[in-house]
Amino acid sequence: MSAIPLRRRDDAVSRWVCFRLGAQLYGLPILQVQELLGNAAIEPVPGTTNQVCGVINLRGNVVTVLDLRVCLGLSPGPDSAESRIVVVEHGTESVGLRVDGVAEVRKVIDGAIRPSPNVGSASSGGTVRGVYLRDGEMLTLLDPDAVVNGAQCLSER
Repeated sequence: MSAIPLRRRDDAVSRWVCFRLGAQLYGLPILQVQELLGNAAIEPVPGTTNQVCGVINLRGNVVTVLDLRVCLGLSPGPDSAESRIVVVEHGTESVGLRVDGVAEVRKVIDGAIRPSPNVGSASSGGTVRGVYLRDGEMLTLLDPDAVVNGAQCLSER
């Protein structure tokens, strides 16, 4: 039986939208998530890198959709019925992040977030805010601004 951290009155709690990329569970802060989309028609954009899936029309606004797997250095996954687009706020615009499937919204005790391990790889580029362990499951918490800033949206010319 895993120990559940006791919550003190001064422990702040944040909420995270959790989703899967392969077998791994990730989270984005709920305050930066605008909405979750399924079955959105993604139009490809010529001249972009493999990080960019394309664009979607979201109520009259053109929103760029990034493949979050590729942005995090993972191999591209298949588009399936469980795939979703998590639309996040990035400055004054919206950006979509394609994920393999959405799990749930979780409350996280901020004081129990552990720093991400430094394994000598620069591939995360600050995209990971930390990790949270609960019931033996690891939740990797992402910084959506760092993910979008690190994406190479246009190919080099």
